[in-house]
Amino acid sequence: MKMPTFRSPLGPSMQSFIELRRALGYGVRTLIVYLSHFDRYAIATGYGDYWLSRSLVEGWVASTSLLKPGSRAHRLYVMRSLGRYLVQTHPQSYVPPLIAGPKCESTFRPHIYTSAEIKLLLDEAARLTPTGSLRPLTFVTLLSLLYCTGLRISEALALRLSDVDLEAGVLLIRDSKFRKTRAAPLAADATHALSRYVDARRGFHHRLDPEAAFFVNEWRRGCEYPATIATFLGIARRVGIRGAPGTPGPRIHDLRHTFAVHRLLSWYRDGGDVQARLPLLTTYLGHVCLVSTQVYLHIAAELLHVAAQRFHAPQLSDTMPAGGQR
Repeated sequence: MKMPTFRSPLGPSMQSFIELRRALGYGVRTLIVYLSHFDRYAIATGYGDYWLSRSLVEGWVASTSLLKPGSRAHRLYVMRSLGRYLVQTHPQSYVPPLIAGPKCESTFRPHIYTSAEIKLLLDEAARLTPTGSLRPLTFVTLLSLLYCTGLRISEALALRLSDVDLEAGVLLIRDSKFRKTRAAPLAADATHALSRYVDARRGFHHRLDPEAAFFVNEWRRGCEYPATIATFLGIARRVGIRGAPGTPGPRIHDLRHTFAVHRLLSWYRDGGDVQARLPLLTTYLGHVCLVSTQVYLHIAAELLHVAAQRFHAPQLSDTMPAGGQR
């Protein structure tokens, strides 16, 4: 993610703080998002000092009325980290204290797409303009890949041609979250879809060197995160899956959640030992520990319970995408 241009008096310090975190090997995407919002707040309030004040920090944390407790805690954590960095050069900087008491459990539940919703998204993606360009196939292939593999959107957009081994049917996910690199095997039909995209890509005379971006836009550059998200939101709104701008709704990242839950539902249906198989899903998704994957067990169990009540039978249709993990 590119470094933004900070315009408040705290801007140079925030930029050097981000550079330090990046040099230490930390991911900085989320940090940049928070500090960009904080920078705009500081400008709007006319803040003129080069250090943090308590009123500025507390004002920013409380500035979004509908913010959930977990998000407020994240804002305070960012301000605490920035404050500890600033006191080295500005001792008067305010450093928020550690949050006391038990951690707030998130009430967030991801949207698990149905097969019908996935079809709506893909059909609408195929209608993207310009007609006759590579763009429709780019988004059909990208959304299908996210649904069939559970990749993070950042991982998919970071793919290079050399990372996609079509002969072996394997993706190389390099330096993803927590600086982990992993190999993700593909089913035959997923490999075929990626091969078809490569052929179409070649027909539009995009770069073919190993380090060229796999997913490309109409300007012959790699697809960028903001434009990709904006396009997805437009697709989701046009098919009625999301509401008007500014309202919450299903996200592109929920395709990853959908993959995980559908994989677990398939295992439940097969009558296998889901707990024994769970480490396989942890590795495939690139989770840092098993606990992160176990969250999906509760969601899958809820879906099974609802299905049992609705159909009065323990059977579920196989919602696992054809290109999913086996």
